[in-house]
Amino acid sequence: MDFNLQRTRRARDIFLCLYARFRWERCVCAYKRHWLPLIGRADGSSACLFAFTCGVSIVLLLPWLPDWTWPALVAGCCLVLWRNRPFGRLVCSASIGLSWACWSFNTQLAVAFPHQYEREDLRLVGVVSGLPDQREAVTKFEFQVRSALDYPALAGQRLRLSCYRCDWVVEPGQVWQLTVRLKRPHGFASWGAFDYERYLFRHRIVAQGYIRTPDQASLLSQEVRLGAGWRARLRQQLAGMASDSAGKHMILALVIGDKSQLEPALRDAFQVTGVAHLMAISGLHIGLVFAATLGLYRLISWPFIRWHTVIPRQSAALLPALMASICYAALAGFAVSTQRALVMLIIYCACQLAARPQSLLRILLLTVAMLLLLDVNSILDVGFWLSCGAVLVIALVAKGRGQVGLVRIQLALWLGMLPLTLLFFGRVSLISPIVNLVAVPLFCLLLIPATLLAALLLTLGQGWVATPILNLLMVVYDHIAQGLLWLAELNYAALPLASISLWQWCWFALTGVALKFGKRKSIPLLGLCLMLGLSARSVSLPKQQMQLTLLDVGQGLAMVVETAGGVLVYDTGPRYSTGFSTAKAVLMPYLRTQGYRRINTLVISHADADHIGGLQDVLDQLPVDEIYTSRVDRVSDAQLCQKGQHWAMGLTEFEFLGPDPQTPEGSNNHSCVLLIKHLGQRVLITGDIEKAVERDLLRRDPHALAADVMLIPHQGSKTSSIPDFIDAVAPSMALVAAGYLNHYGHPHDDVITRYRARDIDVRSTVDSGSIQLRFDLDGYRVSTFRTVKQRFWHYQKVSNQHR
Repeated sequence: MDFNLQRTRRARDIFLCLYARFRWERCVCAYKRHWLPLIGRADGSSACLFAFTCGVSIVLLLPWLPDWTWPALVAGCCLVLWRNRPFGRLVCSASIGLSWACWSFNTQLAVAFPHQYEREDLRLVGVVSGLPDQREAVTKFEFQVRSALDYPALAGQRLRLSCYRCDWVVEPGQVWQLTVRLKRPHGFASWGAFDYERYLFRHRIVAQGYIRTPDQASLLSQEVRLGAGWRARLRQQLAGMASDSAGKHMILALVIGDKSQLEPALRDAFQVTGVAHLMAISGLHIGLVFAATLGLYRLISWPFIRWHTVIPRQSAALLPALMASICYAALAGFAVSTQRALVMLIIYCACQLAARPQSLLRILLLTVAMLLLLDVNSILDVGFWLSCGAVLVIALVAKGRGQVGLVRIQLALWLGMLPLTLLFFGRVSLISPIVNLVAVPLFCLLLIPATLLAALLLTLGQGWVATPILNLLMVVYDHIAQGLLWLAELNYAALPLASISLWQWCWFALTGVALKFGKRKSIPLLGLCLMLGLSARSVSLPKQQMQLTLLDVGQGLAMVVETAGGVLVYDTGPRYSTGFSTAKAVLMPYLRTQGYRRINTLVISHADADHIGGLQDVLDQLPVDEIYTSRVDRVSDAQLCQKGQHWAMGLTEFEFLGPDPQTPEGSNNHSCVLLIKHLGQRVLITGDIEKAVERDLLRRDPHALAADVMLIPHQGSKTSSIPDFIDAVAPSMALVAAGYLNHYGHPHDDVITRYRARDIDVRSTVDSGSIQLRFDLDGYRVSTFRTVKQRFWHYQKVSNQHR
């Protein structure tokens, strides 16, 4: 009897569940008309969404922003005149996107930090936001200003501050009263270098600086911030579990998105092997959490079938899965890649609840449009382009095929992401498809779920269970890191390529079309054609040309001379106590963009840190044929640069004018003075020589100093550039390398005035960024990075001597 009663109740529950499904679908059908304006038809609205995205993207190419009213006026005209025509709707959508971007970015530029407050002590009250980055004796963190006594307009703005040798611990949510010195965003303006100004502008940071008096800082209160506080506590728990290791740093990157502790060599290995996407919390990780929560909900909710008498189980499972994904994205700090994944999931859930499924490509277009409406600064983020590009490739490959194998997906991603990889990183990983065939299943099916489960147990206070799991995972990650480092050292693991020309972009497009619509048997041949197109670029200059580039390395010197016979590098820039090297950040990326894989001649003028600092980084990455220096005790396998030494590369001749045994004493005075002669034109590179050496050169042979272009000695210091020396050289142009707002005050006002009084064109890396001179039979032409590559987020700089 009881058995029959149970069967009857079970049948009733099943009937109620099916009836609830029917009633839910009826309700959804009744409300479909409310979703149509958002979802739209798949034909015309998709093109409009794409046009809107293109309109926003146009601003990336503009040196200055127009007023937002002009594109808005164009959109209004199109809406009135051609609203029923496809072309009119596309132009209207693109104009709306451009108008929205111009208005948003102009609003942000309107609150730029003024020049007159740079180098001034400012008293601020604000709160620490985000996770602080602490390395050795330096702590860096973002600071949200609440009040500013000396500059009230700074209230509500975001700063990036550094604290040197602070005795106190910085945590998210702390409210501090600080005395700081700020300067406008400034980065290395050079070809191939990371655009730090773009990074700061994207994160709405109006100024950067340091705490003037750390011992006088006052902690006013501690606010409770759920997201940042949760991340900080979890990082503290994970950081205290074991000694520093690559495995622990990888766990921090996977759990909370904190990659600040990863070693530069390991970061580079991730890029070379093509697994950097696995260490950046993105759609892959968010999708895993979403899918796992869906499966878990369906597993635990099946015995309780009465729960679904109102909402079907398939629909009810979407909400907890979405909430779990949001929690994981919050744990990762809501990075752009996680925002994109969350918006895609929200749209997917909305379509499922509305019984209106959409293709992956259409969901991607809706996601991009919504992201740009919510945060237009996303368009400036490299992660935005990489994540959306990867989803686009997957959508195109999977369209009309149902399930797609892992091998096909990996090959498609490798080929489809080549243009973006070259554009952002300047090299192609040749082993990426093979490594990802092993790494993606290993991380997705085992390592990431186990890591997140252990982190969840640790958060819930079950450390006795989480600790053994995390210790085991650290060992596994350590071995993975060692394997990736070994793979990255293999010959031809990655192919560094020069900047991409217009015809190569066209080659990419044609190859992509052929891969999409061609026969499968032709795919290997097309891939070979693609690689040939990538490598088909000659790095040597024409025989009659010589190119000289003074790189922007801050307060230091690095210069590259390119000829038809090879390349010469004069000095390697500074290296700082934090481990940051301008050779890695500026010099090597420039050589990579130019396509050079070896250095013919390297000159280290003298042993000061701002000239020799990046030497080891250069030697580790590129082979060097010959090295000259005035300090052979500091540079192994080097020749002593001495007066009278000369050689040639193609039609370009090089000669050392100093030092010699009679050169006055001093590290700066013993700089290698190099004279370059090319087709009757002369360039004098002086290093850091001072007045005593200038007088010594004048005494010996003043006529040998004549040059068309010269490097101002010692970054424009008052200890150099005597009038007689300038008159003997008599250049038409003088170059100076100095750091923005450097504490030495270089270049000095009197020195620059001395040159300009003689009608000499003075160019500084402070104002111009990297400076490039191209010599040929007709003379030389000058181009500067901040002129050629000027973008609206690059703040207009004011020379040091004008302050």
